[in-house]
Amino acid sequence: MVTINRRSAFKIFGGAALAAPALPMLSQVSFAQQTDLVVPNTLENFKRGTIHSMHPEQRSFTIIWQDLGRVKMKAADLVTNFGGIKVGDIVDVHWYDYMDFLIAKKTPETVARGEAMKKQNARLQGIPGAQERIILWSMDGMATKLDPATNTIFLIYKSGGEPDKPSPNSGEVVQLPPIVTPEGKAAMAQVKVGDELTTVWSRQTAIKATIIR
Repeated sequence: MVTINRRSAFKIFGGAALAAPALPMLSQVSFAQQTDLVVPNTLENFKRGTIHSMHPEQRSFTIIWQDLGRVKMKAADLVTNFGGIKVGDIVDVHWYDYMDFLIAKKTPETVARGEAMKKQNARLQGIPGAQERIILWSMDGMATKLDPATNTIFLIYKSGGEPDKPSPNSGEVVQLPPIVTPEGKAAMAQVKVGDELTTVWSRQTAIKATIIR
């Protein structure tokens, strides 16, 4: 029996998306840049929130924002004060939102493409001094609902998931981050309920966290 979980990877997954033109032979695929995987600075955000928990072993933290709820994100190497941040601190965070690198019907070729992307990971556009790559993650499953108004795909979870977060249960319906680029929307327009999909996304990543109090 399929169940819908309202935590939907995806109150946690805030999301935006960017991808470069699809290859002609894969007209139903949204791909990011072919040689240099980049998260653009148009996805940078600024928000004040309260630290809910710290995860030093993963170099990540969970923050509570009034409009997004509780969100867990990676702290890039640019967050030089990470060790000084404590639970309960109110912080101003500069962070990069989720981005879709691959939206495709699942085939051996698209799965291989996604695996290659995850091995490469991505970089942030226009951020000097950043050494770490931005982690890419994948999620596969069967499309169960399409919401063109919000450019969002719901799927029945099969495999994948974001690092350091619990994977959904098999058969759980999850809501992917919104797709906002023309290429991603074009790929989504060719998806039908019942299609098996493979997707690749960048992780939400903080680049600066200023402690207010």
